[in-house]
Amino acid sequence: MQQTLSNTAEAAPGVLRSDAEAVNAKSDRPLYAARVPIYPRRASGAFRRAKLAVMAVTLGIYYVLPWLRWDRGPNLPNQAFLLGFAHQRLYMFGVEIWAQELYFVTGLLIISALALFMVTAVAERVWCGYACPQTV
Repeated sequence: MQQTLSNTAEAAPGVLRSDAEAVNAKSDRPLYAARVPIYPRRASGAFRRAKLAVMAVTLGIYYVLPWLRWDRGPNLPNQAFLLGFAHQRLYMFGVEIWAQELYFVTGLLIISALALFMVTAVAERVWCGYACPQTV
């Protein structure tokens, strides 16, 4: 079966030349596309209000926690949350964890990491959009 070609001259030995034209030839294309303006839209609704409320609470904890005071008695620091490297202690409100009890902190961190993984596996958009400290 042979193709019908209008120009039967050979392009190369044994190859017939075709008179087909490129649909999207480089000479027919503009170098740059016209600028299309993009306008942001104001977000509103119940989820936006919930995000702002969660953001206010989490940032409030972040900024207020170092300034909270907790009375522990004489000769002890009165900061509610303090990681004291000098005395090798961790103070969290009424709890005092010494360096040799670090396995408590390790367990807490492991449980927190697993909880974070579970929450992001189930509802990653909820975490990333509403509760993650980096995006809040």
